[in-house]
Formats: sequence, C-alpha cells, structure tokens
Amino acid sequence: MPLTRNFFEPFLQQFFQDSMRIEAGFRRYFYRAPPEQTEDSYTLLIAHANVIRFFVCKALQFPPEGWLRMSLNHASITQLSILPNGNVVLRSLSESGHMDPQFITSI
Repeated sequence: MPLTRNFFEPFLQQFFQDSMRIEAGFRRYFYRAPPEQTEDSYTLLIAHANVIRFFVCKALQFPPEGWLRMSLNHASITQLSILPNGNVVLRSLSESGHMDPQFITSI
C-alpha cells in the first residue's frame, strides 16, 4: 500500500527539520546589538508570510501558534525594532500603503 498523507499533516521528520531551520533563522537575524555598537543597524529579510508571522510571534514572545491568527498582504512590509535594552517593538505589520489598492492581496 502506498504511503499517503493529508496535505496539512507533514511527516514528523519534515516537521522537525523545518522547525530547526526556522528557529536557526530567527537566532541568526534577531538579537540585541553588542554594547560597543554605537549606530543603528538594519537587516532586510524577504520571506514567506508564514516565516514572517513566526518571527513576529517569536520576537514578541507570543505563543508560536498565534501566527495562525495573522493575515499578511502579499509584498507587504513588516518592521520590528530591537532596542538596546532588549525590548522588541513591532513598528508595522503587513503595511501595504506603497501599493495601489487594486493590487493588494493576502493569504
């Protein structure tokens, strides 16, 4: 009998591999600047909406399943700031003002 699965139920191994990859991505790009840094730094990430939602929840210390309740527009801008004291500020989420309304779509 062939191995079948529901589209929304990934194989356990794939689930753990993807979990490790997204966690590694978060740790690589989200951190407090070292004390000797005197100027602001910026990192631009272009990612799938699921990754952005996960990163936002993780950075704000929300439960990870909270991303399921967020909808992001395609080609939108989300901005997070990590302050010198470690606090995280969500400056914008799914900002789409740079696009004409007829071109805005979401997932």
